[in-house]
Amino acid sequence: MKNILIASLFLLTISSFTFGQEAEKKWNMGARVGFNLGASAPFYFQDMPDRFEWNTGFNPTIGIYGDYKLGNPRQSLRIELLYTRKGNNTTANVTDRFFRFGDNNQGTVTGQVYTEIDLNYIELPIQFRLPLSKKDNGWYGIAGLYFAYMMNGTFEGKVLKGSILTDDTGMSAEVGKDTPYDYSNDLRNFDWGAQFGVQKEINKFTVDMQISWGFNGIFPFGYEIVDPNLFNLYGKIGVTYRFY
Repeated sequence: MKNILIASLFLLTISSFTFGQEAEKKWNMGARVGFNLGASAPFYFQDMPDRFEWNTGFNPTIGIYGDYKLGNPRQSLRIELLYTRKGNNTTANVTDRFFRFGDNNQGTVTGQVYTEIDLNYIELPIQFRLPLSKKDNGWYGIAGLYFAYMMNGTFEGKVLKGSILTDDTGMSAEVGKDTPYDYSNDLRNFDWGAQFGVQKEINKFTVDMQISWGFNGIFPFGYEIVDPNLFNLYGKIGVTYRFY
């Protein structure tokens, strides 16, 4: 909640900047609220663990947008500035997956693992918005890229009791109790990817559904502990209101 309040104040401060008469002819401005449904997952679905269960958390989005009108008044370049949360929890069966527990304890795990992910971003989507019909029926397609800076994030979980841990010497033992791990300090603070979808405009309101697919792993390239890397893949449902 603290993150949402800080980000909202930041975004509202920026939105208070007023445009001149000439700018108003080229720009439509408004606000956006919505939520995200998805998970941080391997880029290729064949890299998913044999049993992979996930639950998405409460992932709100709030911010402002501007539509810069192009040659055709129904075509525009949309720029948004948003606070957005991307988070989920997963339970997975893993086989010979490397884990680190604290500074000195590490090894490969075969068994069940529980993970919680909580990522809070300031996000900048830049997209082209085009009508889907020659008739002005309010339907638009929207596609482009997003760029995001992570304000803070956590990636933590536990290897569940009964899993098998093999240490560096090759010795294997059953995990006697749930054993926590935390890789939050290793998260990458920049994310970018593609974002596309459809919108339905109703007077000053617009309802949209989009897909956001990250091209940048949430961990640095070559990070060996979480391998394969995880990418933000989310569906986004939102409502916008046009001020002018």
